[in-house]
Amino acid sequence: MIFIIGSGLSAIATAMALAERGYRPTMLDAGLPPGEEARELKQRLSATEPELWKETDLIKLRRTGRAALNGIPRKLYFGSDFVFQEAAGAAPLDVRQASVYRSFAAGGFSNVWGAVLQPMESRDMQRWPFGPAEMAPHYSAVHALMCDAGPGGMTDRTFPAHALDGGPEPSAQARAFHADLASAGETLKGRGIRFEYPRLAVLSADRDGRGGCRYCGQCIYGCPYDSIFTSSAALQRLIRAGRVRCEAGVLVNRLTPEKGKILIEGRSLNDGATRQFRGDTVFVAAGFLETARITLDSLGLYDTQLQVRHSDIFTLPLVRYRATPGILREKLHTLCQLVVEIEDRTICPDYVRLQIYGYNDLYARLFCRKMGSLAPLLQGVSRALARRLFVVFGYLHSDSSSSVTLSLTRDSKLRVVGQVNPRAELICRAVSRKLFRNRRYLRAVPLPFQLKMDLPGGGYHSGGTFPMRQVPRGLETDIWGTLSALPGVHIVDASVLPSVPASPLAFTVMANAHRIASKCVVRDDS
Repeated sequence: MIFIIGSGLSAIATAMALAERGYRPTMLDAGLPPGEEARELKQRLSATEPELWKETDLIKLRRTGRAALNGIPRKLYFGSDFVFQEAAGAAPLDVRQASVYRSFAAGGFSNVWGAVLQPMESRDMQRWPFGPAEMAPHYSAVHALMCDAGPGGMTDRTFPAHALDGGPEPSAQARAFHADLASAGETLKGRGIRFEYPRLAVLSADRDGRGGCRYCGQCIYGCPYDSIFTSSAALQRLIRAGRVRCEAGVLVNRLTPEKGKILIEGRSLNDGATRQFRGDTVFVAAGFLETARITLDSLGLYDTQLQVRHSDIFTLPLVRYRATPGILREKLHTLCQLVVEIEDRTICPDYVRLQIYGYNDLYARLFCRKMGSLAPLLQGVSRALARRLFVVFGYLHSDSSSSVTLSLTRDSKLRVVGQVNPRAELICRAVSRKLFRNRRYLRAVPLPFQLKMDLPGGGYHSGGTFPMRQVPRGLETDIWGTLSALPGVHIVDASVLPSVPASPLAFTVMANAHRIASKCVVRDDS
């Protein structure tokens, strides 16, 4: 039998690749579901068009979680924090000076992800044991799964970008900003500033039971129509088609090679009973924290430190010179609207990526919260600011980011320790100054006094604990994500990335998982 551990983005890409080869894998997953209130809220909203939604439901939908150090609240799923809920009896997390999360939810973090699709370019893959050409067909396959547009240009990307690959239309605010950037495009390019519209894993028209984007402006709270791709919805389609089995409510603890098979030991989340499975081939897609725990426990490596490669994140408000009229009433999506890359070796040896988000109703609420009792008196200021405001989410390459280490203690705690790299904040502030120096071309000015950084590990761009190598040593994996001590086991999530660039990881993690599952040797004696 073939098993996949996990149900997130890398797991669904693995399942799809195996199904295409004619196999029928079984997923083992904790699979925590959203609460009944969240499920019912989604059902009510999806049953009608946004114009008919009730205000009481919108109030529930717009709930947010606690704010990170950078001031941005945690995204919830229709008001539910089930994505971040700990599974009963899971190994405790001991996190020190870091911001890292794991998910035991059905579909993992795909329930709340930003849906930005970014393939790695040659410059990002210099430490990889293979190049972009090897990844190209797998980016295309994953793109076909996620989007309703063709994959044209997905691995041969140049700035400024060509058309939007059929994704959702940018807002009027984003189009105006892009027009100003384009009018100074050559000047900005000469100054190391490149820009484009992002590619998003969002349907623009109804298809296969998923609704096309309705431009309801509620993207950051959950999409009732499943326009934003989630692995949980894709998994349900594979299960209904009979191409994948799923055993939910299982927490996997360790893997042991045994007489040509792989013994999978875990337990039931329902009653705590021991669960055992014997597989011929196992793909581990549990997320970098849980994958490390399972792997280290399987090898008996306690108090062994793993280096986590991650991308430091910062946020920076950017205020446009010109207001965009009608933005408060416009039908729009509230995912990433623009992407800017800063390539300036006087600032950083690698490029810095800026994902730029335009208007959403959360900004006004955060402003009111910050102003406290003065908020009612400043409503006019709040509305004027909303028409001009963008929020930049900036990301650094792992080589320029803070340090994060990971280990499994003998008493089964997963210990994560962060150490701030002072150079990282200097880079972020230098980026802010560069934007300020180019304000006449951006037609916008950053607010450097509002620049905020998260703790090491924040931003969800982490992995590289078992990096792929052409000639692996120690806890490095081969090009199929396999450790020499665990034959037949393939790690397919972000854990095997040789490096973490400033660009988003999800698309590359999925493409690499698809590559491994499409081409590795698979044993299946069932």
